[in-house]
Amino acid sequence: MIYLFIAAWNINGIAPNTNELEVFLKEHKIDICLISETHTTVRSEIRIPGFCVYHTPHPSGGSHGGSAVVIKNNIKHYLLEPFATEHLQGTTVRVEDPSGPFNISAVYCPPRHNINEDMFSEYFETLGNTFIAGGDWNAKHNNWGSRITLTRGRELKKSMDAKRMSSLSTGEPTYWPTDRNKLPDLVDFFVTKNVCHKFTQIESCLDGSSDHTPIILRLCKTAIHYEPNDVLYNYKTDWDNFREYVEDKIDLNLPLKSPEDVDNACLYITNLIQVAAWNSTPELKRLANSSLTPIEVRRKIAEKRRLRRIWQTSRNEQDKTLLNRAIKELKEILANVKNEETQQRLERMAPNANGIHSLWKATKHLPSPQQCFPPIRSGNSWARSDQEKTDTFATHLANVFKPNESCVPEDPEIDNILNQDLQLCLPLRPTSPRELSRLIFTMNSNKAPGFDLITPKILKELPRKGLVFLTTLINASLRTSYVPALWKISQIVMIHKPGKPANEASSYRPISLTPVLSKLWEKVILNRLKPHLLENRTIPDHQFGFREQHSTIEQVHRVYRTIRQCMENKEYCSAAFLDVQQAFDRVWHKGLLCKIKQLLPHSFYLLMKSYLSDRYFQVKLRDARSSLVACLAGVPQGSVLGPVLYNIFTSDLPQCLDVSVATFADDAAFLACSKDPIKASSVLQEQLDQTHDWLNKWRIRASAPKSNHITFTLRRGDCPLVNLGPDALPQSSCVKYLGFYLDRRLTWKDHLRTKRTEINYRFKNLLWLLGRQSALSLSNKLRVYCSIIKPIWTYGIQLWTSASKSNIMCIQRAQNNILRVIAAAPWYTRNSEIHEYLEIPIILEETKRYLNRYKERLKSHPNPLSHSLLVQNHSKRLKKADIVLPD
Repeated sequence: MIYLFIAAWNINGIAPNTNELEVFLKEHKIDICLISETHTTVRSEIRIPGFCVYHTPHPSGGSHGGSAVVIKNNIKHYLLEPFATEHLQGTTVRVEDPSGPFNISAVYCPPRHNINEDMFSEYFETLGNTFIAGGDWNAKHNNWGSRITLTRGRELKKSMDAKRMSSLSTGEPTYWPTDRNKLPDLVDFFVTKNVCHKFTQIESCLDGSSDHTPIILRLCKTAIHYEPNDVLYNYKTDWDNFREYVEDKIDLNLPLKSPEDVDNACLYITNLIQVAAWNSTPELKRLANSSLTPIEVRRKIAEKRRLRRIWQTSRNEQDKTLLNRAIKELKEILANVKNEETQQRLERMAPNANGIHSLWKATKHLPSPQQCFPPIRSGNSWARSDQEKTDTFATHLANVFKPNESCVPEDPEIDNILNQDLQLCLPLRPTSPRELSRLIFTMNSNKAPGFDLITPKILKELPRKGLVFLTTLINASLRTSYVPALWKISQIVMIHKPGKPANEASSYRPISLTPVLSKLWEKVILNRLKPHLLENRTIPDHQFGFREQHSTIEQVHRVYRTIRQCMENKEYCSAAFLDVQQAFDRVWHKGLLCKIKQLLPHSFYLLMKSYLSDRYFQVKLRDARSSLVACLAGVPQGSVLGPVLYNIFTSDLPQCLDVSVATFADDAAFLACSKDPIKASSVLQEQLDQTHDWLNKWRIRASAPKSNHITFTLRRGDCPLVNLGPDALPQSSCVKYLGFYLDRRLTWKDHLRTKRTEINYRFKNLLWLLGRQSALSLSNKLRVYCSIIKPIWTYGIQLWTSASKSNIMCIQRAQNNILRVIAAAPWYTRNSEIHEYLEIPIILEETKRYLNRYKERLKSHPNPLSHSLLVQNHSKRLKKADIVLPD
């Protein structure tokens, strides 16, 4: 018979007892643990391997009270709304069962509050028709085995009787006060509704170290488990058999003359690859989770269990002292075992290792908290189950992937261009197996697959006939100007945005997973599109986003050079930095096709028209899937062509005389300089007026409240306000542009102080790896520092070298502190000696190296605007140094 093991335990603080809780769950094979008195806050984050932890803190925000549910992460469940009041904190999850879902709730009732029947009933009403609620009720009644009956117990019993609920308890004391004048009693038990007690068994456990003993309920139920993620291959896949199967079964003579033929061929090759992979991949056997608790820990647990039994019988102070000593020793042993395991793992870590010994896997997910999906607000209701959440996300994204409403009458010239006859032009150059093989080789084998589960790794294992078939299929797509329907379906995974409310659908970022065959097709198209864009200079020089050999450094350097020249000439620089809302998601397809038809050969127009039309997506959350939803706007996310199409769509951004324009994807900056602040803003206002009209024409929305206007100058006063349409841009003394903080006097002070804070935060998260007690080798510690922490301050180092020495030294001091910890150097060791011993250059030496490389990059830069940065403007007035490129 299969049982579900449910435990309830007042742990008296979950954070300091996590190691003990982990052993308790493992030793007793607990599936769900209901924790009372967790002492957590909204900032608390508890991680237990193999389990999901949901906690409800006390509403006051202090680290007292609270409840939590710890549930195996392979059990199909979802979190319900927490119940948090001063008198009761409840955490509830709904567990899927073949006979129907039921709710499991962890409860904690602080003893100092007076709770009546209505208060209990208010909580029970949130639990549904079938539930088990367990924890520390602090309610005594003879009905569930308490020594006496008190007022709170009577009120709870009234509420239970009114709602036809029953109790499950051991009949033995669960609370063992240290004070001998207080008698042990039963306050921890389960309250159930519509749960047959004939199929339950409950017992006490002596393993806890708090003043409450855990209770364990064996429930004759079978929870539904999540299905493992579908994959086409694993490490046991027989690739020789895979290639042989494809060679034998593939048909190279399929007709490919019409769009229907292309769709059929696409479906055929997809199914063939899937069947070949499944036939060549044996199913991996799931190994039972065997207990790996060290024998020393087991012996100490047995000793503590024996001493607890003796003390509970005798209630003698000496026995209590022995028990407390055993509890303390057990905690020390658990901490030492945990530390030894960590140190041994660190000793075996290497940059090129795989699995648990990979140095990069140990640090990759440090910044991201445990991914948890609470109930999502859906209109006036809540989406609780995974299926409801995917549908809610899909509805939200359907409203996102729509063009903005037009604020002005649509330009009839757009329809005229689209309705014009197509001009004769050369067809697109067909691809070849050699080209496809080269493109497949450049793909990352570890990229996540789309809905068809085909990955670049599988394409790399295809035999020659498979490549020939794909070549024929892609050439048929080019010839018929038709993109297969299967390649226009994307699967979306939602990722929570840090700092945003987790119960709002808009607080999640969509990550689109497109079929790898679609990406291969797009790479072929991109190889034919780039020469036309370069030859005709379709993309303006001021656009640095999504272009080869272009980076944010050169663009910010242009902005910096413009501002500094204004300061050299004693001028005011009035600058506007625009925030475009959902720029990529709301690209107007009709407007994009109009520009493609104007700017590119018409052979691209028909192909892009098919590529953008009839696109669909579905949202994926664990094993739940939403229905297919149409994308009515936007460039395809996760695609190869999407960024290029966005650059084409924004290629005709207007630019006024005497205005410097700097764009990087959807980030736009406009700068106007003059000795007269009124004139500077007047010139900038003219640029913004033209930009506003252009935005309205092409249905692009820029948010004026989120945009910024700033005056860069060494003189007193600010330039007058400027407007974007009817709204004034807010003025500020410092703006963030492409990761750089630019203050009005270009001192880099705000930028470097922000970087110092980021460095300290990242170092704090990595202290377990880099600290003095870490067993990680010194060379690997340096690798972690140089790969994870150092890039924080080296980003843009070519530009902020012009900062004052005092501002640069704040970064140097941060590096000094980190290197001292890494090297475990004593306090009397000089910083210069540590740098020399570790062979790490100081900041000023690092700047010279980066400037040399930067200069070489500018010399061969294809953009004339970047190439012009090589020309040095020697300062005649300013004492502050410019960005000096070495000779």
